[in-house]
Amino acid sequence: MLTVYKSGLTSTGESELVARIGARVRADGRTLLFVPEQQTLSTERTMCDMLPPSAPRCFEVTNFTRFANTAFRTLGGISGEYCDKTAKSLLMWRTLTELSPLLSMTRGRVPNAGIVARAEAAVGEMQSLAISADELSELAEGDTVRDRRLGSKLTDLSMIMSLYRKHLGEKYNDITEDTIALAKMLESHPEYLSETEVYVSGFTSFTEPQYRLLEVMMSICPVTVALALPRAGGERYEYLELRTTERRLLSLADRRSVKKTVVRPDARDMARPEILSQLCDLLWSV
Repeated sequence: MLTVYKSGLTSTGESELVARIGARVRADGRTLLFVPEQQTLSTERTMCDMLPPSAPRCFEVTNFTRFANTAFRTLGGISGEYCDKTAKSLLMWRTLTELSPLLSMTRGRVPNAGIVARAEAAVGEMQSLAISADELSELAEGDTVRDRRLGSKLTDLSMIMSLYRKHLGEKYNDITEDTIALAKMLESHPEYLSETEVYVSGFTSFTEPQYRLLEVMMSICPVTVALALPRAGGERYEYLELRTTERRLLSLADRRSVKKTVVRPDARDMARPEILSQLCDLLWSV
């Protein structure tokens, strides 16, 4: 089951979501709240003040990385250390240095910080779309790519991704691969989320692996996703990413043939100053 909560900054959507979580926790129902990694600790502190002291028995604030790690430790499978930004940059520099004579982007030169950053961004984008090195290689060699320069870039990226993942896997786990692997594992072990309700808040979009995981979860248990889409002005350009996310989530629910509901709170949150509503309307029009 999927529920999409469309709520702007000044509506009661956030308080209603917290109230739903609170009612669930007071009934001792297992509840997971997914938030972006950088918001995990602050959300834990906020929810701790709002929920009863017994909440830790059945409630957890988590993120996609933490959830994957916890699930694998329970179900068996991949679990280990994840790579930080500095280590990733060093591994990418090593990868580019080794491949430099073969890459059109370096032409035998020692890669500098700018090339490393561009390579990291390109690999990150491919991983977020769940595109593999083999798929890039096949595309580069196929008839659909007629631009020689584009074909060279795809070949470069395929080699970089392949060797980078090899170096990364020697010591670290890759959360992108873990998320896809976890989605497959949950389909085989749906009991892991039995009697569980999942809430997702604080995101404007998701990566392809995260979409795959959400798709599996909504086919197993109730999933509620909160999106900051206001009733007035939600059609404006600045909300395009959120509207795209909503459409994608609803299409995943259709593909899984699960019940879907869209909730849009009407009331204004009286705890927030009226001026916030006016500022929101003016923010993108200046």
